[in-house]
Amino acid sequence: MLNIFDRELESIDYLPKPGLTWVEYSAYALGINMAPRKRNSRPCRFLRIFALLVNLSIIYSLIKFIMATYMVSFEAYVEAVLLTFQLSVGMVKMMHFHSFLDSCVELVRTTETGAILKHLGLFDLDLTNPHALCKKLGSMLRRSWLVIDRQVMFFYKIVCMPVLYYCLRPYFQYIYDCYMVQDTCEMTLTYPAIVPFVHLGKHEFPSFSVRFILLQSGPVWCFFAVFGFNSLFVVLTNHEACLIEVLRYLVQNSTNNAVVPKSSRVFYIRCCARLFARISRHHAQIENVFKYIILVQCVISSILICMLLYKISTVMEIGWVWMGMIMVYLVTITLEISLYNVNAQKVESQSELLFFDWYNCAWYNESEDFKLIIKLMLLFSRRTFVLSVGGFTNLSHKFLVQVFRMSGNFFLLLRNMNNK
Repeated sequence: MLNIFDRELESIDYLPKPGLTWVEYSAYALGINMAPRKRNSRPCRFLRIFALLVNLSIIYSLIKFIMATYMVSFEAYVEAVLLTFQLSVGMVKMMHFHSFLDSCVELVRTTETGAILKHLGLFDLDLTNPHALCKKLGSMLRRSWLVIDRQVMFFYKIVCMPVLYYCLRPYFQYIYDCYMVQDTCEMTLTYPAIVPFVHLGKHEFPSFSVRFILLQSGPVWCFFAVFGFNSLFVVLTNHEACLIEVLRYLVQNSTNNAVVPKSSRVFYIRCCARLFARISRHHAQIENVFKYIILVQCVISSILICMLLYKISTVMEIGWVWMGMIMVYLVTITLEISLYNVNAQKVESQSELLFFDWYNCAWYNESEDFKLIIKLMLLFSRRTFVLSVGGFTNLSHKFLVQVFRMSGNFFLLLRNMNNK
């Protein structure tokens, strides 16, 4: 029979979670089924192969345009370079997360169901007021899901802006050319690219409509890759920070008579130690999945920010027509890299506070078994939970500043080289 807290976790599992739902749908559109308990996985292989082929054809078209305009100027093909990088990173993410599919499925399941907190044995003890403790822990978990939904849906709105721009730009350009300039009245492609085609008599194969739809799908694939996998990191790290916060609350009240009677404190602190071990394994899984893809993301984001800064400097000389689009693109890339560092810093900060909570509880008035567990926990929790960038450094606010500084240095180098 389930205890009161396990029933509370089941009720939280059935709550609507729009942030996580959109993450699962975005990954599923790329052929990565992270929630097999909710939806069938049979069409995933077809979706994955189809997405890879379409992305490869778009990247080929962009590279062909870059080679054709290579000798003109950097301004002529900088947009194609940006899109090539973005689509390439999306493909790398698809292949990376497909290779870690089992780990992703397990992480999503344990996060959504709260499996790490289940069957701890905490509420099987003789607690002073178990219903009040259950209500408090449940409110912490519900508040965490509200924070996750706000972050993910805000990022969703930001990522939608450049996608809508690229999808709607040819239509607005057509209206402008036909009714404002009244010079040419032809539908242009979504962005600068040279899609190969052959002439068969008076017809083209593939036709202009097919080429147009092909390039129109490019921003959509970028959306799925950028939003889906970055938001997955947001969901997992925020939930991990909430788990550590729950553990901190339990440890802080481990010697409180209003929560735990004297006779149950040794078993209570053992449950806290068991929860710490589960969180450690959960953190190791997240680290294993994201460690190297974060390194790729940080490098590419630095390059993209550098190029966008350079594009802004050229647009300011030409005019302010494209400034809005470039600023939206810059905000998207900046927010994309910031989400990694800000949420990883949240986990690290909660982990640092946990060490002090182990020490600051009134363990000196407790039994020898209680003191022994506290000593062990102080030893294990000295090493904080950090998320590394390919094993070179750790995600944090400090690293975020270093990324922006490196992008600024690359921008100055690129501008000086172009001036020469």
